Amino acid sequence: MKCYLCGSPTVKYLHKNGYDLFECVGCGLIRTDLREPYESFVEKHYSRGYFMGDASKSAYADYGRDKTYITKNLEKFLRFIKPQKSKGTFLDVGCAYGYAVELAVRYGYQASGFDASEHAVLEAKKLVGDKRIKQGLITEVSYKAKSFDVISLFDVFEHLSDPIGDIVKLTNYLSDDGVMIIATGDAKSFAAKIFGRRWTFFIPPQHLFFFNRENMTTTLHKAGLKPMKWYRIGKWLSLGYMLHLGRTTGESKLAALLYTLIGNTFLARLPVYIPMMDNMVVIAQKRRG
Repeated sequence: MKCYLCGSPTVKYLHKNGYDLFECVGCGLIRTDLREPYESFVEKHYSRGYFMGDASKSAYADYGRDKTYITKNLEKFLRFIKPQKSKGTFLDVGCAYGYAVELAVRYGYQASGFDASEHAVLEAKKLVGDKRIKQGLITEVSYKAKSFDVISLFDVFEHLSDPIGDIVKLTNYLSDDGVMIIATGDAKSFAAKIFGRRWTFFIPPQHLFFFNRENMTTTLHKAGLKPMKWYRIGKWLSLGYMLHLGRTTGESKLAALLYTLIGNTFLARLPVYIPMMDNMVVIAQKRRG
């Protein structure tokens, strides 16, 4: 497998959840070998179980129950955006249940979003209304050129099968002075090095690419964007979600046992702050010339 980004050779990095991950010997980009058409994979994988604790999906314990903590994390991103673009139109890519759209409206933006998951889109429409939400992949949805002042991809970039092509299309929807904000894991972070295969972002098959700041910068340049601001964040999780991650991505038998014991009790809702700072956030603008 040649590197998606620079074309250099790749070497096998690890095998997890039945999938091989390969690392580029040149730029360090890590990629999952999906082995099936992306469109059909998305249709079957991002079902109700993905959001509701299906252990085979290695995703969310209960997305609806955890809204408080998800929104708390999203507020950090909105605070990063406000100094760069304090008002205007806002598009949330991979909007899931619509929490970022709801929050952006609260912050004064004219917000909308889309998601590939039929289940998630139904929930989002219940929350923020039919007119704000579309269903589809980036390659399938359409908006007017230069119609958004802010475009966000919160924990979405690692799910894309063609990050450069997808960002190029999204950039067409970005106003000339608009900003794009992307939050994803940093494969060179301390947490990634310490936890290795158990790092929370190593979740094949839904996570397809694993970036660091250097190859993320290269990717954005190739897509016609220029990074302006970089941040690192920790995250709030519920105890139930933390244990769910532990029993799936973390491959922990202890976490699996504890999840079984408390997963349906009030204890699962207790807040836990994870200060690993392995989430990198970049705000980018269109490159000039």
